[in-house]
Amino acid sequence: MIALAARFVPAADEVGRLQRGEDEECRLFQRIAEQGHYAGRTEPSDTRQGIYAAAPSGVLLASINTRDAGAVAEMLRRAWERWEALPAAERERATDAAPAAAPRRWEARFPGDGLVLRVVARDVGRAGTVETEDWRARAWNQDFAWFTRAEAETLVPAEPVAGAEHAWPDELARRLVRCHLVDDVRGQVPAFRREEVEQAALVTRVVAVEGERLELAFAGTTRAAARGRWPVEGFADRAEPKAQERSLATELVGRATFDRAARRFTRFELVAVGTRAGGTQFNGRGDDLAPAPIGFALTLAGATPAERVAPALIWEYGWPPP
Repeated sequence: MIALAARFVPAADEVGRLQRGEDEECRLFQRIAEQGHYAGRTEPSDTRQGIYAAAPSGVLLASINTRDAGAVAEMLRRAWERWEALPAAERERATDAAPAAAPRRWEARFPGDGLVLRVVARDVGRAGTVETEDWRARAWNQDFAWFTRAEAETLVPAEPVAGAEHAWPDELARRLVRCHLVDDVRGQVPAFRREEVEQAALVTRVVAVEGERLELAFAGTTRAAARGRWPVEGFADRAEPKAQERSLATELVGRATFDRAARRFTRFELVAVGTRAGGTQFNGRGDDLAPAPIGFALTLAGATPAERVAPALIWEYGWPPP
């Protein structure tokens, strides 16, 4: 796999924008995707996830959508064979000229002076179930949660004394529940609607004060529940969705360090553990709808480009578009 991958220029991006957007970057991806494993699909047509190998001109070499490394390696072999078979003129032909303006991406809203958290979700305590026999036993997912500097400061008690407590602003607590405490362990999931949040209570307490540094503790409880009719088995039951209910409730604990002089968190560790139930069309729970334990870990993100990816549900934040 490593040797095969070295023959290509790797790139990764969030597919939601690429498959729906209308700028040059998105249209190029759509042209490539329409030649691949989703070629010709008109109904349904709301996903283009996968791994694609293409020439600079936009000609597809090969594509696949799988978790199997062997299958990906075979796809790359086919892609390389087709590349070598292309006429020299086609190899050298580039796609359309670069756009006059940079694409409008949510990454432009990256809060570099605020709070950026890595959010990891996974099932917990599933021993003895069918999920332990395949990839689902090790399934986990990663997202990012963004807070502007002004938002991050509202998570901290104003009074810098041990024992001081401060409830998170309702809007930020609910945003965390709606957009980040969601069951995306195995796949895509929509945000909970505002009216579906039944509880979003988080409190920050000052544990110790060391000069300008505040040592903090977090505690809270959350619950959200959605009811209605929607598919839960991908495309299989799309035409005949049944009555569904999905819910997620957690208990949260954590700790953090806030530098009052720098006006930023230098440490942030928040764990949420609870119970999820139900499923959505693309989150892989069609045969696993019963209540089961789930866990989340929220920690400070690093500074690499890969950690500047926008939150999966950022359009639910209420922020102005880029």
